[in-house]
Amino acid sequence: MRIVLDPEAVDDLSNIYSWISKDSPRAADAVVTRICDKIERLLAPELMYMGRRGREPGTRELIEAPYIIVYEIDEARDLVIVLSIVHGARDRDNT
Repeated sequence: MRIVLDPEAVDDLSNIYSWISKDSPRAADAVVTRICDKIERLLAPELMYMGRRGREPGTRELIEAPYIIVYEIDEARDLVIVLSIVHGARDRDNT
């Protein structure tokens, strides 16, 4: 199993870092590291499905407060695909 980040998820991580680093680059590093560490846990077969069922069919959502990591599992291709990383307070119905 391996992890792949969708280009949208890469942009999300970059935007999270940019936003937080305006006030504190150290805090931005810490937040992005926490998110990446949480994503890496999905490599363990027993933890792959630890996220709750997602809003979209076939997706799962893993919380790394205050962010939501949206991902899907493609067992046929042996992939965990991170689709996006959104702030929990964001209105996801209008995005």
